[in-house]
Amino acid sequence: MSGKPERSTGRIYLLLVLTTVFWGSAFPASKVAVASVSPTVAAFFRFGLGAVFMLLILWLGKGKRRRIPKQFRGAVIGLGVTGVALYNLFFFWALHFSPASDGSMIIPTMSPVITVLLAALWWKEKLQRSRLAGLVVAFAGALFFFSGILMGDGVGGGERLIGALFFLLAAICWAFYTLYGNGVLKELDPFPVTAYAMLTGAVLLGLFAAPDLMSVSWSSLEPGFWINQFYLALCPSVLANWFYYRGVQSVGASRAAMFMYIVPVSGVLLAVTLLGERLAPVQVFGSLLMVLGIWLVNRRQEPSPVERQRNRSAEAGVEQS
Repeated sequence: MSGKPERSTGRIYLLLVLTTVFWGSAFPASKVAVASVSPTVAAFFRFGLGAVFMLLILWLGKGKRRRIPKQFRGAVIGLGVTGVALYNLFFFWALHFSPASDGSMIIPTMSPVITVLLAALWWKEKLQRSRLAGLVVAFAGALFFFSGILMGDGVGGGERLIGALFFLLAAICWAFYTLYGNGVLKELDPFPVTAYAMLTGAVLLGLFAAPDLMSVSWSSLEPGFWINQFYLALCPSVLANWFYYRGVQSVGASRAAMFMYIVPVSGVLLAVTLLGERLAPVQVFGSLLMVLGIWLVNRRQEPSPVERQRNRSAEAGVEQS
């Protein structure tokens, strides 16, 4: 009798691991996409298709819960602007200049740190010692990571630094999304919020991509490009959200959030394995410091508004990739 719940929990943990691998894989897969089309077109294809899949799941499975009350629609549009459109414009432009491995480390590690820092500045939250230590360690790691680019270690030089700064802007967008979504995610089912935010972002990305769409050489796009685009739309953008959503419902946001430490690791390993990328030793050291920093920031403490919001954002299942 007791084995059945354990097997069920084991399956949920397996889905959560698969979720983090999907999210980590979005970095190298998106890098492959921008090798064939402009960053804006790649972003639009991914989230245009992703929005279609998300809305299909929503309308088939949510019934009356699929509707967003009128008083929250403006806020959901705002989430689509910050967490989907602006985030992914910076994300895909960064991949145009930088290796996928840089984004795999910068975004998952820096966005929670920036979220806590903005909450302290915005909501005047008192930083507990472990969180303050985590901020210091994470920013020290970021300095080491960026110094590897400035010193010319690895590949890319100045263009790689531009890409790293775009990744940092994407992380800032995600932090604003997390804070801005507080009121919405406290009141509504996170899945329809995610779906409609993705739709809003996809429409805006389409507007940004429109000039570049006119110049795409459609006949030169090989089947592998479209397979990659459907993978990006379905696996990191939809299935990962769905699996994570189930995981949060089954084991709770706190346990599910612990799996997020796998995202930068899986992203870097896949970029190294599939694309032949590499990090300089100083960047590896900086990466370890950043992961340690977010562990300190996310250590179990007295609940705060931003911690509660992070849990609600986890339930929403919009990925950082």
